[in-house]
Amino acid sequence: MFDKKSLIKKTLFWILFTINLFIAYFIGYLGSIFFPELSYLYILILLPLIVNIFLLKSYKFRQEVIFRKEIIILVYFTLNLLFGFIIGVYQPFMESNSRIFFPIIMLPMLAILNYVILNRIQFYSSNFSLDDAPSKDSLSEEIKGDKPIIEYEDKKYSFSIKSLLILAIGAPVSAYLIYLFFDLEINYWLHEIVVKQTVYFLNLLFNMGVEAQYNSGGVYHWSFVNIGSLSPINFQTFCTGVQAICVFAGVIILTPHSKDKNTNRDILWRKTKSLVISSVIFYVVNILRMIIQIYLYYIGYPWDSIHYSISAASSFIAAIIVLLMHKWIPEFIISIIYSFTLIKKKITKIPKGH
Repeated sequence: MFDKKSLIKKTLFWILFTINLFIAYFIGYLGSIFFPELSYLYILILLPLIVNIFLLKSYKFRQEVIFRKEIIILVYFTLNLLFGFIIGVYQPFMESNSRIFFPIIMLPMLAILNYVILNRIQFYSSNFSLDDAPSKDSLSEEIKGDKPIIEYEDKKYSFSIKSLLILAIGAPVSAYLIYLFFDLEINYWLHEIVVKQTVYFLNLLFNMGVEAQYNSGGVYHWSFVNIGSLSPINFQTFCTGVQAICVFAGVIILTPHSKDKNTNRDILWRKTKSLVISSVIFYVVNILRMIIQIYLYYIGYPWDSIHYSISAASSFIAAIIVLLMHKWIPEFIISIIYSFTLIKKKITKIPKGH
């Protein structure tokens, strides 16, 4: 049954958590501008953290949630808040003309994540009452009939043809569009972050003295320079590894939901977790890939050879992400199997001779 009061309450607290997130961002931003050498003043971030605790306690008032789960939820909110704070701290030190778009792109994503975390509280609280949860032994009315049903780990999966088509057509199209968006010049702040982090770890690990060079008027805004006596290496959007994130984002977001309500109870959380963790893995692996490539280039290996070979070798990470997706979103693999089941069923119905 649609609970209007619950929706209003969740929306109100989402707004409050989001305001607190923006406060954390501005604390970091203004702190970096006015007190760049007095980092101990960043203790002000404790204020939004305390507010987060108060908001969480207020939101779950009269809601039964296991203490361990409550701590986990608090950790999620805290990490989200700290990330917003870090964006504020880092932004004043950026050189890219597009640095203003760094928080404009990232903060709304963190705000959405706040809403998903709030949703998770309701999921935990509803698990206290078996009467509130749909029965595992019963099927939703929507999937009763002659449609195929796939059972996996005590859950039932049945998909509409429309949702399967959306996945097949929408996933590649959306992945391409997301990549085109991040390839716009307004998102070259991402280039700066990746280049500077790579340079930092190269010098930390190998003391190479390599530098990041910014050229706002060139085709390539960022380059790796001072790599011994070797030629500089230009940086482009494809080097950020965002294309892999875009592909999996398209697949994860558009993976169809089963028509069984019990199966879908935590689908939003499972999709969000898959998207966040896969993005972090791809990002970290891409930084490691660039560190290895530039170091090998520095000690004498030809750039063309190591660039393409290591890039291809690092693609095995995609297989790991697929395994994680199957753990958290089995709907993806199951929907493919389901599609073949429908096709096979359709073919067997065709009379011989036609």
